[in-house]
Formats: sequence, C-alpha cells, structure tokens
Amino acid sequence: MRKHVFLVFIIAGYCFSVSTVLAEKQWNILAIVPDDHARRVMGAYGDKKAVTPNFDQLASEGVRFTNAYAAAPVCSPSRAAFWSGKYPSQVGVSDFLMLNEKYADRGLDTSAVLWPEVLKKHGYKTGLIGKWHLGEAKERHPLKRGFDYFVGYEQDSKAFDPILDVNGEVGEVEGHTSDLFVGYAKDFLNKNKNNKFALTIMFREPQRPWYEVPEEDIEAVRNVDPDVPDEPGVDQKWLKKMTHNYYGAVHALDRAVGEVLAELDHLGLSENTIVIYSGDHGMVIGQHGYFGRGAVGAISGDHVVGSENIANLFEEAITIPMIIRWPGVARTNSVIEMPVSNTDIYPTILGMLGYQTPKGYDLIGHDLSPALKENKETLRPIFAQYNMENFGIAHLRMVRFGDWKLIKRFKQGANAELLDELYNLKSDPYEKENLIAAAEHQKIRSDLEAMLEKWMIEINDPDL
Repeated sequence: MRKHVFLVFIIAGYCFSVSTVLAEKQWNILAIVPDDHARRVMGAYGDKKAVTPNFDQLASEGVRFTNAYAAAPVCSPSRAAFWSGKYPSQVGVSDFLMLNEKYADRGLDTSAVLWPEVLKKHGYKTGLIGKWHLGEAKERHPLKRGFDYFVGYEQDSKAFDPILDVNGEVGEVEGHTSDLFVGYAKDFLNKNKNNKFALTIMFREPQRPWYEVPEEDIEAVRNVDPDVPDEPGVDQKWLKKMTHNYYGAVHALDRAVGEVLAELDHLGLSENTIVIYSGDHGMVIGQHGYFGRGAVGAISGDHVVGSENIANLFEEAITIPMIIRWPGVARTNSVIEMPVSNTDIYPTILGMLGYQTPKGYDLIGHDLSPALKENKETLRPIFAQYNMENFGIAHLRMVRFGDWKLIKRFKQGANAELLDELYNLKSDPYEKENLIAAAEHQKIRSDLEAMLEKWMIEINDPDL
C-alpha cells in the first residue's frame, strides 16, 4: 500500500513538474515580413508553379490563414498597423512615405506603443532587420522605438550592395539584400540564443526590380511558365516575362527564409520560437488590367501608363499571406478561413506570451491565439483604408464580412454608384462584377455601409 501511495506521489509530482515547465516556457518571437509578396504566389496557397519549398514546409508545420488582409495596400500604412495594432489613420500614416521635404517630419506617431516596446519591458532582446519606412526623423529611428538592434533602410534599397543603417552607422554593404539580411539574422540569433528575443526581418524581396536576384534564384525558376491573367490590351508575352521575374524574386525570399529557419534548428531554438510570416500587402500583376500595389498604373500593351496614380483595394492588392507556427501549441498543417487583419498580429503576440495590453493603449486588432489553439473561428467584419496622396488623390475604405466586400470612396463629387464597389467573393473571387447598383443586393450594401460607418466612428476616421 505504501509503495502504491509513493508511486502516486511520484507520478503526481512528475505531472506537476511537466505542467509547470509548460506554463513557464519562455517563447521567442521571429516575425518575417516581405515587401510586395502576393498571397497567391506560394505553393501552400495553391500555386503549383511557384518554387517555395520553405514556405510550404512552414505552412505544413503551422497554421495558414486563407483570408488575411493588410490594413492598407501600400507599405508604410500597412507596416504602421503591423507594429501599432491600430489602423493607419490612427497613427498618422496615410500613404507610403517618400524621402522628400514633404515627409521630412512625418511618420508613425511617437505616441503609438509598438509591440517590441512591450516585449522589451518584459526582458526581451529586440531586433529589426530590413525595411522600416515609417519616418526618417531621429525620434522615429527604430533604436528609439523599442529595438535594441537595427540593420536596415528607410524607404527603398538597391538589391545588390545596398546602403544600410547598421545600428546608427550608415554605409554601403557588399552583397545581395536576401543574403545580407540572413547573415545579420544569424548573427543576432547566435548572440541572443540564451536570451528571450523578438527578431523581425523585413525582407526587401520580392520588391522590384525582380530580375535583380542571385543567379541561383534565376536558375531555380528558369523552366517555369507562369499562368497570367488574360486581360484586354495587355501583351501576354510581356506579362509572362514580368511574372517569371517575380517568381525568381519570390524564390530568393523563400530561400532566405529557409536559411533563417535552418539556423533556428541548428541552434536548438525552433521548439521555443514562434514564427510569424505576414505580408505587408499584395501585388497586382495584370489582374484587372493594372500593375502595382494599392497604387497602380494601367497596362497598355507592354508598358505601364501612370505608374502609381490609381488607387485600389482589389483582393490582389489588399490580401496577404499569413502563416503562424507555434510549436506544440497551435495545430499543424491546418487552415483558418475566417477573415483576419495584420492589425491582429500585435494582440496575438501578447496573447501567445500571456502579456497584457499597455495600460491606456486601445488595440483595434483581435487576439488570434484561441483560434490557433482550437478549431474555433468567429465571424467578424474586417476593414482596410487607403488615403492616396503621392501620385493622385483618393480616399478609400473597405469592409469584408462573410462572402461580401464593400469599397467606398470618400470626398468625391460623383454619385456612389459610379465610384463604389460591391462584390460577392464566393461567387466572384476575382471581382469581375460590381454589384453596387444591383437592386437585389441593396440590403447587404446598406448593412455593410452601416458597419463601415460604425467602424469609422470608433477609430475617429478623418474621412467620416
């Protein structure tokens, strides 16, 4: 009897010990954000011609979101949402920032509390490698916004031999950005393998020019014959060439991500590191006859007219790839179909780590950690916004709810039926038929407009 009691105590003690270890497990964060990666161009998202073995492996080890949206369809506002957990208009960013006098003192509001700042207060070593693009003023430098370590650039960068800011020292660094950022990432990981860390790599790829990638990436896609949209007035041969180059740039990104993940394995860090892959926005390559991001030009034959002067919130521009690997906690090789936003990244990180939102700071996004752990999806509206001001003027707002999507343009003189867009994404995923004036769909239009107005009031949207 005593032996049995003793055995029970041993087992109970063991179970308590294991549960305590699990409860006290300290997670690292590795967040990866590309520039211009269209969700559709990835094997895991259904493109069998994309050469993306590392992304496909990551998706098989984690959760893939099939309806993830950026808060805005261009760089700076989307990245502002990623870091702040708020919509771009809430933190002072409307269009992508440019390096000129107009933007010299503009950028992400310094009042915004970024999630690396929160993690740093909890003892994390924080690093950012790659594109910042949220303001060049000294008070907006990453080293003053919660990062212990920064290697990167402000707006655009050459693919080869870029000019980089390395912890405050600026100069040319020899090599290709994909390889350079991998090298800096490995250095950070090795130096912080015994610390809690949160590293974000914001790769340049697949930003244009797409053909400027290492030879191994060109060779990897040499025999790929891409499928391209057949739009009136678009030269198919030219479009295939452009798309083929894009596949090469995506491969360079995939290769770089694979090398960073391999380093986690090599250092024995994979099992306690949460990996988050989240695009900044999409890329339109011939769809609807356009070329670009949220700011596009019209394609005429084999060239683009008005490179970035037409604003849009088409699916190809606003949807993003999003994959989260949470070892031993999140389901593997699984899919979440509910619409989500990159504003959700901030509260999800806090939820996974068990930290509270900073006092007095209202996050707009939702914590996705319950959905990652359980097969539990909730239906909610997803919003996006874009105020174009660089190469044109436009004020766009979007709501997606269920199968329906509404895009409204504000501060325009024309009738809404001539400007706004309503799509049923289930029956019309490529947004070919605008139903805004269809009599049978006025009830859903009215409901979506009410959702949009309520949201704009909640975030104090200046275009309401």
